[in-house]
Amino acid sequence: MAQQDAADTGLFTPLEFAPRHRGRAWGQAALLVLGGLCLAWALDSQMRASALPWRLMAAASVLLPCLWMARGLWRQAASHAPVLRLDARGVSGAALQPPVPWDALEDATLDRSGMLRLQRRPDAEHPDRPQGWWRHNPARPRLSLHLLSRRQQDIAHDAIHARLDLLRQQAGVGVAASRRAMRDEDAFESHLDTLVPTPWALYAVVAANVLVWAMNWAAGLSPTRPASPELFAWGANAASAVVLDGQWWRLLTAAFLHGGIVHLTFNMLGLWEAGKQLCRLLGNGQFTLVYGASALAGGAASLHYAAQNSVSVGASGAVFGVLGALVTASWHYRHLVPATNLRRLWTGLGFFIGYSLLHGFTQENVDNAAHVGGLACGMLLGLVLLAPIDRQAAASRRRKRAAAMGLLAVAAVGYAVLATPVPRVWHAQVYAAQELLPEVARRFDQGFRQMALEAQRLQRGEIRQPVFLQNAERSIGPACSAITEELAPLRVPRWEQSGRLVHMYLQICAVTTRSLALEQAMLRRDPGLPADAAAQLAQLSGQMQLAMRELADAVRRVPVPMTRKPARAPQAQP
Repeated sequence: MAQQDAADTGLFTPLEFAPRHRGRAWGQAALLVLGGLCLAWALDSQMRASALPWRLMAAASVLLPCLWMARGLWRQAASHAPVLRLDARGVSGAALQPPVPWDALEDATLDRSGMLRLQRRPDAEHPDRPQGWWRHNPARPRLSLHLLSRRQQDIAHDAIHARLDLLRQQAGVGVAASRRAMRDEDAFESHLDTLVPTPWALYAVVAANVLVWAMNWAAGLSPTRPASPELFAWGANAASAVVLDGQWWRLLTAAFLHGGIVHLTFNMLGLWEAGKQLCRLLGNGQFTLVYGASALAGGAASLHYAAQNSVSVGASGAVFGVLGALVTASWHYRHLVPATNLRRLWTGLGFFIGYSLLHGFTQENVDNAAHVGGLACGMLLGLVLLAPIDRQAAASRRRKRAAAMGLLAVAAVGYAVLATPVPRVWHAQVYAAQELLPEVARRFDQGFRQMALEAQRLQRGEIRQPVFLQNAERSIGPACSAITEELAPLRVPRWEQSGRLVHMYLQICAVTTRSLALEQAMLRRDPGLPADAAAQLAQLSGQMQLAMRELADAVRRVPVPMTRKPARAPQAQP
């Protein structure tokens, strides 16, 4: 009401805005001090081998800026002066003195962080110079309104522009540039809401990801860190499964699996805002195309890198595709999107994409190939798809363009899959071996323990050699036959841990079976017995002892679990 009176009478009722969120500022100051201390301690721990002066300088370089910022927050929270005051003199506040006169003020903008940015007419005392880290622009003063509530900030911003609109109208110069930009933004957003009232495709994608995670949890997978073999059984991406086993569907199913609730949360938070904007810009159907095609492209790119050795899960490839499509689509229609929207959009997306890719290149368990593949696919689709805001593009033409690009994306993914190098790890075989090894170890230990007891009875003279061979064959023969039948079909590389165990069990079973058969032939004095049978038996005995020592050493290094739950293996998270 005071703003309306000001517009009608030319008078301006003074307004003061007292801080509402002192506790927030105190909490932020305390967190800054605590964070600075933790960082200083961590840095000092890393530099224990350095001299004390260097350690003190390094700790001070981290702690002092945090203390300086905490001091500013504390002083703002402890001050009883109004954060912002609007009166006849102009705009002033606890951190803005002297006031900026109304006749010198040209514009005022309020960003989402609560920073009020004023623009005054440059003069000799207030030149318009570039803003820097350690110096301010006198012609563009700033005032933080973070101690005010969001409603207070909006009221203050509207009150400033109510006065400015009146003064500019009297001067015949029209409304301020930020006011015009705000009206353009509101008109653009309203137009998008009219074209796409509900981004149902985004809701469906997020719901599908959360539902799959909930199904994993209900099926017994860990909600925070599921094992790689379990994710593989649910459809994780792996080059061996796609190329050798022909399971192409894993390129898509892997995009709905996640390595825990934290992985899922970060992916969905990254998708939410960008996905909402892309849905409203391109429409729900084309958003679905971008998401699906980027997921496939990210999975295909992963086949050449991370998925060669590990299983890969996560929606990050599709999320990067959505981000890339939003960047190029907004650039393609930059003549229809307000400039302020573009600057805010490109700044946020550029920082997020750059940071995420840099972080991915520095972490071993992050599938950055999927990120890059999804980003490239999304950027291409965003550049060529036709948005509903393009009035010259009919709906039928948009559908034809989307169908053509979908077919092209599928063809490109198919080519990438066919060009995949021979996988380094055959995950299905490795996980099958991990599943069988506990039972194999139990049978092996039981059979050879019984044979060792029979050997002790033979040494004590309780039984004779024929009875020993008969009992040994009865105790170890079925076990070796079952072990060989289960492990022989597996094609597990010997350099892999489970593959080494598989090879050792098969070797020991083969040597044991041959030794027993040779001893029985020597006892029966078979006519076809080779002349060097005794030498062969001694050689087999030596091989047996060596293999048993190697097996014991391997089991000590890689203990075989006595349950049927598969062991954990590395996994990549796009």
